[in-house]
This record gives sequence, structure tokens and C-alpha cells, in this order.
Amino acid sequence: MVMPRWSQVAAYAASKLAAAGLVFFGFLVIVGGFERYQMSELTRQLPLWVYIYGYAVLFSVMVDAVLYKCKAGPSKMVLTVLLYMLGGYVPFLVWFPPGQWILSLFAGGYGVVCALTFLAATHLFRGWWPYSAVAAMLLLAGAVYVSMADFTVTKQWKETRTADGYRAEFAYFNGQKEIPVELAKGQTLSYHINWQVTNGGYGTYLEAEGGTYKNVMRGGEAWIAYRVKAPSTIRIVVTGDRAQGALTIEWEISE
Repeated sequence: MVMPRWSQVAAYAASKLAAAGLVFFGFLVIVGGFERYQMSELTRQLPLWVYIYGYAVLFSVMVDAVLYKCKAGPSKMVLTVLLYMLGGYVPFLVWFPPGQWILSLFAGGYGVVCALTFLAATHLFRGWWPYSAVAAMLLLAGAVYVSMADFTVTKQWKETRTADGYRAEFAYFNGQKEIPVELAKGQTLSYHINWQVTNGGYGTYLEAEGGTYKNVMRGGEAWIAYRVKAPSTIRIVVTGDRAQGALTIEWEISE
């Protein structure tokens, strides 16, 4: 029985989106190492969405269009595989600077694997209509959920906040914590973080918009000064990678 035209188009689109979702989650699991926080951080990288849900889908459609009139058979399949391998590798030639060809080669290998997985998944899902549409929606919804959920894990976390600082002690810290600071128009927040970590990794960044940064030295220590142009809530974000220890933040708010 031949499916209606609209059904064929829907099945075709669903197979592409379901394949993209499968590759997306596969990449998260492999690179994130099954750690939910790492996977969540990966989903917040816009280029990943663009590469898999944008470029990969469009490239796949273009290959289908170019080879549409080719007779089905081994030669067409070989040509399809070669085009997908090329499509998976080429973006990384322009992604990295010319001098970093080793990174391009390594990342291109990942791209080729993702492209071939996408090809295999597309053929698999094409025969599963309408279940492929359900799979596409569930995979996309799952990816959005992972990107929005907070998978931070802490153990024995003890924090103290004062008017001019913040301190936290922890037996385990994997994820991120935000310390919000309210600033009025024209005020400057100057702060310094002292980490006392015995195990694991750590990092920090400032989540703020519309202001200006400045690095200053105080007592031989590097401080960051951030000035806002309008009343704002800025956030000092600290991150831990299976860390154990403590951190102390000193800050000063000036006009």
C-alpha cells in the first residue's frame, strides 16, 4: 500500500529529526561520560545544536536531493556513505584555525562517526512511521529538559554569606552554584576568589550583561572589577568537578 504524499513527507522529516536526536544524545553520553551535569553543560553549547539539528539535517536533505535520480544499488550506497563522511569531516576544517590541524583531524573523526550514525539512524527510522515522529519529539524534549535541568550534586555543603563576602565548605561538589549580587546604577563590584580544594577541579565565571570588566591587583592578588550601567543582579558562578574543600569570596561594592 502506497502512503499518501503528505504521509511520505512527514515520515521523511520525522526520520531526519529522530536521527538527529539519536546522534545528539549519543554525543552527550560519549563526551559527557554519563555524567548528567556534564551532559547538561554540553547542551548549553549553541554550536552543538546548530551542527546536529541544523547542518546535519540540511546536509542530509541535500545529499538525498543530489542522488535522487541515481539508480538504487551498491554504487549509490557507496557514494552516499562517502558524501556523508565528507560532510561530517569538512566543517571541522574551518572550525579550527589552520595551525591546529591535529585538532581538526581528531574532531573530524568524531564528525565522520556522527555522520555515519545519522545515515544509519535515518534508514532505521524511515521504516518506523509514525513511531519515528514520536521518537523525534521525545528525543528533542529530552534534550531540552537536559539543557534546562540542574544536575548539580553537593555533599555536606555549608555556606555563609556576609555583606562583603561568601564562604562555602563541601565534602563533594560537582556542578555549579550561583552567588547573586545586587548592584545599583553606576556601581562596581570588585571581587576575589580563594579556593582551598584538596581534590577535584574547579572554576569560576561571572554571569552579567551590559557592564564593563577590569582586572586590578590588590595586595598581590588579582581581583575582577565589574561596573554596571543600570540596576542589575549579577551572579558569581563557581563550578566544581568532583571537588572537595572550600572556597572564599571577598568583594567590595563601590560607586
